[in-house]
Amino acid sequence: MWVYLTDEYSGSPRMVLFQYERTRAGYHPVEFLGDQFQGYFTCDGYQAYHSLPERIAVTGCMAHVRRRFDESVTVLKKDFTKEQLKETTAYQAMARIGMFYKSEEMIRDKSPEERYEERQKHANPILEAFFEWLHTLEEAVDRSSKIREAVLYTLNQETYLKRYLEDGHLSIDNLAAERALKNFAIGRCNWLFAKSIRGAQASATVYSITETALLNGLKPYNYLTYVMEKMKDLGAFPAKEEMLELLPWSSNLPDDCRSKLKK
Repeated sequence: MWVYLTDEYSGSPRMVLFQYERTRAGYHPVEFLGDQFQGYFTCDGYQAYHSLPERIAVTGCMAHVRRRFDESVTVLKKDFTKEQLKETTAYQAMARIGMFYKSEEMIRDKSPEERYEERQKHANPILEAFFEWLHTLEEAVDRSSKIREAVLYTLNQETYLKRYLEDGHLSIDNLAAERALKNFAIGRCNWLFAKSIRGAQASATVYSITETALLNGLKPYNYLTYVMEKMKDLGAFPAKEEMLELLPWSSNLPDDCRSKLKK
């Protein structure tokens, strides 16, 4: 199951789209985006993404980098005291990555233009220093260690991890996609399998609607109930304007559909 969604900084309506494919081949995103798409594609370090056409600029995910170093810290915890742990490469890498996210928190509510300027001023120097430091470690760390895996993974993604600095519409990671996919994975633990391709496609449709509802601060059950009730009154051929009123990002949805947790 593949999942695509709009970046929260893109300025476009927030939406998630699940799409079932039989393989993990890298050409699936190209087919999905179409021949006319030109822009950024934020993803993890899956190698197939790096052979996408030049018109699709791959942007890396800093959360995946952080996870690699966090795994190293977890391995070291059983043999190191808290003070000793703070001196390790893995811990120091986590601290540096934390600085990137702290910087992002401070500019979260700014405009794309302001976000770009702030990143150039604050995040860019820190990111450059981070990679300079990692390059000095490339041959120094134990070749069979978790930390070496983390260092090499990060260095291999360097070009893509720096790319979020190019445009204030981009996020530092693709955690939003992971959160959407996590709900699907939890559901799959309950219903286990789709017995047919049509069944998998139907699941993709349902999750596209419910996850888009969640992304827009809606209660999926209330939202779907409202939509189905309204559809009964619209007839077999509703007007485009009537359908637009029912989309998850419509400002005309009733308050009962909205979650109180929405910011």
